[in-house]
Amino acid sequence: MKQGTLRAHRTITPWLFLAPAIVVLGVFFVGSAAQVVVFSFTRYSAFSEPEFVGLQNYRALLSDRVFFSAIANSFFYLLVTPALIVLALGSALVVDSTVRGGKLLRLLLFLPVVTPTIVAAVAWRLVLSEDNGLLNQIITLVPGAGPVRWLTEHPFTLMSAMMVTAWKGFGFYMMIFLAGLMQVPASTREAAAIDGAGPVGTFLHVTLPSLRPTIVLIAVISSISALKVFDELFVTVRGVPTDQQTAVPYIYDLAFERGAFGAACAAGVVLFAVILVFSLINLRLTSGRGE
Repeated sequence: MKQGTLRAHRTITPWLFLAPAIVVLGVFFVGSAAQVVVFSFTRYSAFSEPEFVGLQNYRALLSDRVFFSAIANSFFYLLVTPALIVLALGSALVVDSTVRGGKLLRLLLFLPVVTPTIVAAVAWRLVLSEDNGLLNQIITLVPGAGPVRWLTEHPFTLMSAMMVTAWKGFGFYMMIFLAGLMQVPASTREAAAIDGAGPVGTFLHVTLPSLRPTIVLIAVISSISALKVFDELFVTVRGVPTDQQTAVPYIYDLAFERGAFGAACAAGVVLFAVILVFSLINLRLTSGRGE
């Protein structure tokens, strides 16, 4: 009996520790998500009670050109993912190979991560200003080149927000790559060096294959973040037409500018389905390489 009681105690104890988190997630995530799905089948605004309309909101989305433009822009925004991977991996390799000043360099490269997105976006607006921004001043030094409308003209508006995303995010992914580099056996690198592999050969044939799980993880996480980006666009290129932005600003416009909560919920459900399908395909393709 005592052994059975101890076994039962060991079974229940972990769930007791998990219970508070499960309750919070259940109420504020699962419950809210279920409510969004329900509201997506209703006509609902701040001034009216939810009225069931079936699939009307979804049919309206399928005939909305702006919605498809926003989805297309969201996929265009995915170009930030390979840029993040290259920047983060390059930074991690530099930090990993730096003997002196490595901690200071790591701190400086990680600093953008802890910078509030609003502050970063406002600073980048000054850099990208079409009249006297630093970037345009550099561009105009090139003979025949004129200023670029970074904050008002498509697709430069998306590219401007992507710069903010890459600047803010690469430090976080750099730390993940550094953790991955710590898992690469030093003996394997040394064996490659003994066999005559130079730094490039060691990287391509030893380090990079060992980092494959880390690259898959970062690819999936950064892709999801890119598809649901909002803050960078909202501050960096605020005021541009909705069809020049991504899906989440479109949903924000539906809900808080037009007051169409039901339609916004339907768009949110569609975006969730798009992200889920894309993430599963992305995970399948990236994790299946080399098998």
